[in-house]
Amino acid sequence: MPPRPPLTEPRHHRRVTLADVARAAAVSSATASRALADDARISLTTRGRVRAAADGLGYVPNAAARSLRARATRTLGLLLAELDDPVHAQVAAGFEQEAGAQGYTVLIITGLTEPAHERRALKVFVEHQMDGIALVSTILAPAEVMSFARPDRVVFVQADHPSLAGYRLDPPTGSIRADEVEGIEDAVRYLVASGYREFAYLGTGATATNLTRRAAVERALRGAAVRRPLRRFAVGARGWRSGDAIAQRIARSLPEVLICYDDKLALAVMDGLRAQGIDVPGQVAIIGFDGIPFAALSNPRLSTIASPSLEMGRRAAQMLVASIESGHLPASIVLPVQLLIRDSSPPRRVAA
Repeated sequence: MPPRPPLTEPRHHRRVTLADVARAAAVSSATASRALADDARISLTTRGRVRAAADGLGYVPNAAARSLRARATRTLGLLLAELDDPVHAQVAAGFEQEAGAQGYTVLIITGLTEPAHERRALKVFVEHQMDGIALVSTILAPAEVMSFARPDRVVFVQADHPSLAGYRLDPPTGSIRADEVEGIEDAVRYLVASGYREFAYLGTGATATNLTRRAAVERALRGAAVRRPLRRFAVGARGWRSGDAIAQRIARSLPEVLICYDDKLALAVMDGLRAQGIDVPGQVAIIGFDGIPFAALSNPRLSTIASPSLEMGRRAAQMLVASIESGHLPASIVLPVQLLIRDSSPPRRVAA
């Protein structure tokens, strides 16, 4: 039996153009374009006729052509160090929410904390004519970043080039940071008041954020008149993935309290110490940084310095849109953090 023909014959649709709309409305293409843009120079009657023709034909404006004419794509580029990082995911969520509310689309690329990847991402953003670019934890120097794109269309979130340690050299405009120093000082004051005197810091590589947090711990200890030197432990950028190896090194000479670069590292070492038979917080207290959701779900629940990641993303998008509209980047800002004391760092019990 021969195959039955399809119920409907296939139809080949041609994209409806502005010229088709103009022809149906009996106006010129220029008039049709102005009418669809709600130009007041076109009478209400003509505007209504053009819109009716466009709706009847199913006309969809060509965004690419419109962008070329306006020299704007209404697209923002967002460069993240790692997409699977809970903090960067929150920044991205805040950024995309605000950008969408302002009528912008977001193109996200990860740099993987490697200069070559970050440079490649910047080239992609420029080639695709992003209206603005935000970089989260970039390890490139600000001057190099600005050599790729217009300086007034670039926003830095927690810029991490080593030269920015201490944040004195941050750009005066277009930079967003969490107040890490104040958060660490609050944590050290609490820990000292709770009876801790032997401190250690577990950090990562030579990034501005790590160097600044470690220096803040040392400075806070001096301010609290703690005379015992700060012990230092370090891992690579992704060292949190090998918690057992970190824990073995720390277990050889336990401090009373361990302050970690971030929550991922704190959770990894806490799990590794438990595998070594070390009781947390009975033998060593631990505190992290960032306030990721998993910190409140661990056992014991992790004390942390919570960073406003979602808000940093929102502010970054707001900065870019403000610059696009005004031609000037807003002043750099530092957002407050919050010390959250949980089970992993209770007041220290000293034997009588």
